[in-house]
Amino acid sequence: MSGGLAWVNGEVVPRAEARVSIDDFGLRYGLTCFETMLARHGRVFRLAQHLDRLEAGLRLFRAVPPARAALEHAIEKVLRANSLDDASVRLSVTPGAGTRPALPASGDPTVIVTADPLAPMSPRSRLWVSSVQIDSERAWRRAKVGQFAPYLLARAEAEDLGFEDALLLDYSGRIAEAATANVFFELDGVVVTPSLAAGALPGVTRAAILELAAAEGVPAREGDLTLDDLGRATAGFLTSSVAGVVPVTSVSWRAGDASGEWAPSGLTVDRRIVDVIAGAYEALVEAETA
Repeated sequence: MSGGLAWVNGEVVPRAEARVSIDDFGLRYGLTCFETMLARHGRVFRLAQHLDRLEAGLRLFRAVPPARAALEHAIEKVLRANSLDDASVRLSVTPGAGTRPALPASGDPTVIVTADPLAPMSPRSRLWVSSVQIDSERAWRRAKVGQFAPYLLARAEAEDLGFEDALLLDYSGRIAEAATANVFFELDGVVVTPSLAAGALPGVTRAAILELAAAEGVPAREGDLTLDDLGRATAGFLTSSVAGVVPVTSVSWRAGDASGEWAPSGLTVDRRIVDVIAGAYEALVEAETA
């Protein structure tokens, strides 16, 4: 069971032999929209929401999104070709190939789909507040795009210091998101996730968690958060499509000569709200993919 076969522009090919044009806009200009999705029982969880976000991003790049049915077919073919029921599925689409630095100067969209076996997930995450900051006004802030350098640099900085992930702030000091996940904190009995105005990606799992919190009777909202607010936080967790809900056990930072750390009393995984949310999310995934 491996992810050795990929879909590239209408064909299932060995991943090592996959090719795209050297003039593809994804390579020349970084114009790629992608979605990393969870497949369970051979079905992608909340595929429609992932495709909604992908299409919005492509339209931002003035590209015509591929037909949704064609993308669904490609995903199904890759899962079957790799004999995977439970998998991490990545769908990448670029505007196509072109040699002029102008939109819309590209041809037919490039479509790539890969699927990999699910890897073991960390049971918890310690976060380092990165020196890399998020531009909350960037034009593509609502899309998941291949211009991923800030997140890769932030995570590398955190891992170099022995942390599992990075927490990124916007230029005004508001908490935005982790390098590869959205983030939630429990403050005064309310689960709060950074607002999209701070530059957070509108995550599919993030939206599902807000829905679940309401259904489970857990007060939850979006709002602006700063590191100062962590003094009132009693729990925290990350959310992403593949990892699901991952408890945050600490946040550490250094700003100039000052440093700080947030760590709730006891292990975050034992917190009632985190357990309720994690259990409800797992049940939702099973219900929608069974």
